Amino acid sequence: MKRVDQYIETWKRQGYPDDIPDEVPAEIMAFAPSYKAIAIAILKNDLQFTSLGFQPKVSRWYGEFKRIEIEARRNKQ
Repeated sequence: MKRVDQYIETWKRQGYPDDIPDEVPAEIMAFAPSYKAIAIAILKNDLQFTSLGFQPKVSRWYGEFKRIEIEARRNKQ
């Protein structure tokens, strides 16, 4: 919910002071905010909201996992 709130607040600062629309025409769906875009992202299981323009979060453990994986490959050879 934090990213949804951030998405709405960002668009309110950029010209939608009252609220973002419920839906917009399909031609401008990628460029204009709407609650329909939020719902579609959730239904597509895009919980990082990359379809709404957010960058995916990187796990703090990913680097450690990759290091272990590379070491395991080296030990097999």
